[in-house]
Amino acid sequence: MNYLNYATALAALIPSAALAEEATGTDIVVTASGIEQPRDQVGQAITVIDKDKLDDSQALAISDLLRTVPGVRVARNGSIGGVTSVFIRGGESSQTLVLIDGVRINDPSSPNAAFDFGSLLTGNIDRVEILRGPNSVIWGSQAIGGVVNVRTEEPSERLSANAGGAYGYHNTAEVRANVSGTSGKLSGSVGASYFRTDGISALAAGSERDGYKNLAANGKLKVAFNDTLSLDLRAYYNKGRAQFDDPFGATPDTFPETENSQFVGYVGLNADFSEGRFRNRIAYTRTDLHRVGIESNVPFSFNVNDLKGKIDRFEYQGAFDVVEAVTLVFGVEHERTFASTFFPAGGGTGPDQANYRVTSEYGQLIVRPITGLTLTGGVRHDDYNIYGSQTTFGGNFAYTPNAGRTVFRGTYADGFRAPTLTESVLPFGNPALKAETAKSFDLGIEHNFLDGAVRATATYYRRKSDNQIAFSFTTFQSENIAKVLNEGIELELDVRPTRTLKISAGYNLVNATSRSNDSTFGNRLARRAKDSANASIDWKTPIGLTIAADILLTGGSFDDLANTVRLNGYQIVTVRASYPVSDRFEIFGRIENLFDESYQTVARYSTYGRNAYVGVRAKF
Repeated sequence: MNYLNYATALAALIPSAALAEEATGTDIVVTASGIEQPRDQVGQAITVIDKDKLDDSQALAISDLLRTVPGVRVARNGSIGGVTSVFIRGGESSQTLVLIDGVRINDPSSPNAAFDFGSLLTGNIDRVEILRGPNSVIWGSQAIGGVVNVRTEEPSERLSANAGGAYGYHNTAEVRANVSGTSGKLSGSVGASYFRTDGISALAAGSERDGYKNLAANGKLKVAFNDTLSLDLRAYYNKGRAQFDDPFGATPDTFPETENSQFVGYVGLNADFSEGRFRNRIAYTRTDLHRVGIESNVPFSFNVNDLKGKIDRFEYQGAFDVVEAVTLVFGVEHERTFASTFFPAGGGTGPDQANYRVTSEYGQLIVRPITGLTLTGGVRHDDYNIYGSQTTFGGNFAYTPNAGRTVFRGTYADGFRAPTLTESVLPFGNPALKAETAKSFDLGIEHNFLDGAVRATATYYRRKSDNQIAFSFTTFQSENIAKVLNEGIELELDVRPTRTLKISAGYNLVNATSRSNDSTFGNRLARRAKDSANASIDWKTPIGLTIAADILLTGGSFDDLANTVRLNGYQIVTVRASYPVSDRFEIFGRIENLFDESYQTVARYSTYGRNAYVGVRAKF
């Protein structure tokens, strides 16, 4: 299947109606340098999913939105709540750094510290920023494939509230609410959401449904003592209980469950000096993760476990405008990480526990030598107490000759991933492990036509990873044995023929192959389709009803590095509609997988057939 032809054909269908009169404006992003920057001054490829896009999509899970982002692949084990992996530009899921409100949430107690997106739903989320490619200068370990920064509801300028709910396929229900406002020196936002579903059988050969329940809460409080000093408090809590099938069980229908809880907290003090030219932030963050696995009908199973991970982090960041055209960003960080794993079936009488410490310093210079040109370069040094130190470099440019209508971008960056506690600490780990390293570059162009009514982007990237950590069945421990080459092309087209019509289309080539000196040389990495395309159209009718359709086209892939288990390509069509009953109330509904496509993203595991949902939103 030639997906480039699909994208071209979709673009050719764009109507020639009157074009919009104004551009949509420049996004402000933070993942590039850790400070707010206009997107046209950033050399990295960044995608922003804002609140309007979240609402328009009607998606229940963040991962359902990520699979439409250029260069991103998603694989989920069965129902919503099942283990969900995200691969950016062909990187491993462990090479994606995930932040919630700026706090790291990757799990140090998992074998490779990958974040499981299964528990991350859309309730009270108002923005997702995805940086594609390495950015270890600012974010350190794990930012090889990219960075996903999820932001919960921000405080509003005046007292306001919003709420919503949805119900649909297999007794799926969701409710959410959030209240925010500002009064004098105080501003805050607090909310909660609840989700439940009877789900589908996790294993395709099973017949019973594997359900999921999730409760999430979010809160922010900001205290502005004066114009230059403020206190920033943030907290996010998520607790889910998922049923799944044991792939090694005697029958497909087994009854293991896992209960996961996630907490991130942030306490920060912001101080501005020299009339705002010197901006300072000092913060303490806490990540606390707990996973408990139970299996009611098999008391002695490796599904029975108790896993804990904790990260305490102290940060200082400064941003100093040396002159109008030069900004220096610098920081010092200290992190303490703890992991505890307990598998009763493994014969242990108590948990295996380990911890490490890392102290980091970084500096980044942002220079704007001429109008339209932004040059950025930086260096970072990380010193780990258990395996040594790592120094990384990165640089990028962004150039616009015409005030943002055209932007040329280029990036070179090192990336690294430190070994996890499970990988590097005895009895199961290898203390001699080195960090995974990567060298990457990309080149891209973005052009806005007709006063911003048409936007087209094209990006080429290439990344080579060395010392990638993999389990060796020769030594029966983790080793630095894997080498990987990732390269690809990302094409996007967004069109606004009229103020009431939006059309977008994209094509992505992700060529992720093994370069290890073994039998896997040249093989494609597992669960990473080479080709994919997507398109959507949203039309607001004269009566206020919005109708929309989305299509996701994904090529074939393999479930294993040996490339012996084939996963066929698939096409998913979704139709959506929404109608504002009044200024405060809106009803909506959608049908996913309209043509009941049968497919798998993980071998042997189920995916949803045709399913439908209806819901309501309210704001006050």
